[in-house]
Amino acid sequence: MSLLVAAALSADSDKPKVEIITEATFVREDGYNFVYKTSDGVSREEEAQLITVGEHKGIGVRGSYSYLGPDGQEYQVTFTADDKGYNPQIRVIPKGSQ
Repeated sequence: MSLLVAAALSADSDKPKVEIITEATFVREDGYNFVYKTSDGVSREEEAQLITVGEHKGIGVRGSYSYLGPDGQEYQVTFTADDKGYNPQIRVIPKGSQ
C-alpha cells in the first residue's frame, strides 16, 4: 500500500506547478465580475448582477470557462445561472483557432 501512495505522490510532483497568469475581480453594489487564466490553460470569466423574480431577490450569473482535456482538446463551457436554472453549453475549440 505504501508503494502505491509513494508512486502517486511522485507522479503529482512531476507535474508542473500551476500559476495564475492573469486575474482581475471587480465587486459592485449590484453584482461582480472576474476573470483569470492559469499556466495550465484554464481560464474563466464570470459576470453577475442582482435580479428580482416576483418578490424574491437573487443573482443572475453568466460566464465561460475553458480547459485542456486529458485528450489534448480544448473545451469551452459557456453558461447562465439564474431563476431558470443552470444552463451550460460545451464545445470543443479547434486547434489553432485562438
